[in-house]
Amino acid sequence: MVGPMRVDLVIEQGVKKIPVEVLGGQGSVTVDQLRNDILRLSTLRGADIWAGTPVIVIAGAMSPATSNWARHQKNVSIITLNALLEQAAANQSAPPEHAPEFIDDRISGFERDWQRDQKRADLIEQLREHDLDGSVLSPTEYENLCMQVFIFLFDPSLFGFEPQTETTDGGNRYDFICRIASGRPFWDTLRADFRTRALLFECKNYREPITADQIYSTERYLFAGALRTVCFLIARKGGNASCMRAAQGAMRESGKLILVFSNRDLIEMLELGEDPDSAENLLDERIWRFIISLPR
Repeated sequence: MVGPMRVDLVIEQGVKKIPVEVLGGQGSVTVDQLRNDILRLSTLRGADIWAGTPVIVIAGAMSPATSNWARHQKNVSIITLNALLEQAAANQSAPPEHAPEFIDDRISGFERDWQRDQKRADLIEQLREHDLDGSVLSPTEYENLCMQVFIFLFDPSLFGFEPQTETTDGGNRYDFICRIASGRPFWDTLRADFRTRALLFECKNYREPITADQIYSTERYLFAGALRTVCFLIARKGGNASCMRAAQGAMRESGKLILVFSNRDLIEMLELGEDPDSAENLLDERIWRFIISLPR
């Protein structure tokens, strides 16, 4: 707290106290966000505790126009997280005697958040590029991208990913499989409702939406007795109407759940942000809509 206001950090140098705010999270930091934070911090002027120019650390991306605007602000010091980390690295040879550990922890946390934001943006960009032009990725590269997306979104609830897994008779091969950990309500419900311990993934790098044939070939890999009854089938352009009818048939006749996702579906899950409930809620809604749409 600085006076009546809660701020992210307070730097203390003797009697001097400097408030520090961190801006970041999902999306780019805008001029409006900076202006609002500057206005909020300006209310500290006149308070007895005010003793230094406040600092705003930018932990997200900024457009060139926003960066230029930030450089010309006089009432606050605005610095990017990257620049702060570079300064910290340069000064590691002579650390302050009493540097509070919690500052290091917060900076490490911001760095991890920034790295995840960068990873998220990279995955979204790759999916968008592939959605526009299927030739930018080979089938194997597409499988790897899809696996990275699900690891990013659902680790540690989904774990033990094994790519290019072959059945013991050598006759069938599915793209990758993972185990489902207990502890999260959505995944616990999926495990219980469909009697499955594993989640199968098939990835189709096709130019057009997939058809019923891809459902029939995928269905062969699912077995209730082997506790493997759920598959996420990912296709660049999703599935056509016959594909959806075939998936409904697999569910109605044998209790096998095959959900079809497109690149845009994966992008939507990534854009929901860091709250794991968000992507899980989207999956839960997809399953519910699929079940209530089943014909007789």
